[in-house]
Amino acid sequence: MKKSIPIILLTVVTPGISQENIQTIAVLGEANKHLEVDRYFLTISLKQIVGNGSQQVESKSLLQVEQMYKDKLKAIGIDFSKFQKSVLGQLYMAYSEENEVSYYNYVSTSKEEILKILKQKIDGLAIRRIQVDAKEKTNEEWASLSFLAIEDAKMKAQKTADLLNKKLGEIIKIESFDSKTQYIDDMYRADEIQKHHVKVTFAIEY
Repeated sequence: MKKSIPIILLTVVTPGISQENIQTIAVLGEANKHLEVDRYFLTISLKQIVGNGSQQVESKSLLQVEQMYKDKLKAIGIDFSKFQKSVLGQLYMAYSEENEVSYYNYVSTSKEEILKILKQKIDGLAIRRIQVDAKEKTNEEWASLSFLAIEDAKMKAQKTADLLNKKLGEIIKIESFDSKTQYIDDMYRADEIQKHHVKVTFAIEY
């Protein structure tokens, strides 16, 4: 995971009401957040196999490939009927496919189940997409994370003000970069701690 680097900006702004220059410091505060997996989303394709004499590949129709995959899944306790045909996948890839092919989506709340499916390999099978959807944060959870990030920003700003021999003033502006919707980029790193960021601008007093 990439390390977060605190951002500290020292600026001078002129408010519209007052002609007096106000020196400010902008700090990026952060708080650790744990993401909960809501579901795993898998897209596969099953494709007709066209034989190639030089490679000793036996031709198989799409129906035969599908039956092979059904048998594979049945052996590990997975019901192929729970796979839903992906019409969008079919339409999206139709222009580039030369052989007969079908696309299927599978949704599960179990990481172990998805891993079992991924280990099943047959000719004509391709994994097209693996997506992990995270649970959305509640308003209370989001507010709590923002509060912790603001406190972190305040601590960083105070230390910087001390080094500058300045007095840290009141908060001028708060900007949040995170929404309640959460994202997981890699199912194998879903348990890693992520960061919730808030940019806080403080006044600097002479």
